Amino acid sequence: MTVVDIVTVDGGQLVSRAELADDGTVTYTGGSSAASAVRRWRVLNPGASEADAVRAVARGGWSNGYLMVAQDGTTP
Repeated sequence: MTVVDIVTVDGGQLVSRAELADDGTVTYTGGSSAASAVRRWRVLNPGASEADAVRAVARGGWSNGYLMVAQDGTTP
């Protein structure tokens, strides 16, 4: 399973999550930030699947200056 946790830059509070299951299903919980980051990656990479986007965001990270993808050990 691949997990993308979106946390606050100032404090590391979890605000949103995307979970990619082994069967390719993506589940979003919390706010819309994880889904927005995944959608944005897909816009920039036409033809990519949602699963590809979740894996890419998990590997490459994302931030808007206020929120970011948690790195190992960042999520509370």
